[in-house]
Amino acid sequence: MQTLIDAPRRRPLRWGIACAVAAAGLVVTAPGTAMAYAASAPGTINTAGTALNVRSAPGTNFDTWRTVADGAGVTLLCQTTGETVTGTYGTTNVWDMLSNGGMVSDAYVYTGSDGQVVNNCSYVGAEPSSKTNPRSANGAINWAFQHHGSTAYENLCLAFTAQAYGWGGSGWNTAEIGGDWETSHGYLHTSGIPPRGALVWYHNSAGTGHVAISLGEGKVIGTSVGGKVGVAGYTDHVSYRGWSVPYYPVAW
Repeated sequence: MQTLIDAPRRRPLRWGIACAVAAAGLVVTAPGTAMAYAASAPGTINTAGTALNVRSAPGTNFDTWRTVADGAGVTLLCQTTGETVTGTYGTTNVWDMLSNGGMVSDAYVYTGSDGQVVNNCSYVGAEPSSKTNPRSANGAINWAFQHHGSTAYENLCLAFTAQAYGWGGSGWNTAEIGGDWETSHGYLHTSGIPPRGALVWYHNSAGTGHVAISLGEGKVIGTSVGGKVGVAGYTDHVSYRGWSVPYYPVAW
């Protein structure tokens, strides 16, 4: 039986390279600092043979929704901080978001660098304090990934996102009504890639609208991805309207 792991570790220093760049004044910074990095970067999973858990968010307390094999090539879209884990390359609190929307500890990813290689993951701002969501953005995304592949929420996209954030229901009849409310109250953004945790709104031909939850870096999780809950690009659904903070003013 194959063992699944996700304990993080730091890469061992590559002495020749490290000494050369150190002489040039290299400063290694952790995710969260204001520096520009690549929009994406390749990496290789190194676990000494076991499969690596791909988590819904940056911590081992979040759900595993798939695994990736030792030696597999991956694409990193952004990096963020989370649970500190010890693994193949030492101990680190850095987590990498992969191109499929999941996260792995940077301790098991070879990138050729001991420091940050891609941009920080961008998170949505907090909802107005008058109506605080029961779950955080990572908690909502974790709930959504728990239902990955489910067909039970087809035609219930708005309920899906509200329940992901911990509500019983949104209080709106349709996603079109919800999107209209966000627009009329100045919460809808029509430019920029939706940050992690944002609600992503769409029109549809039925007039009921559609909504999903952003994973960041151009990815969303929601209903109606091939007839089930899945991950897609935020512009894959037609008639994109924009994104908003996850605010449900009449939720229950």
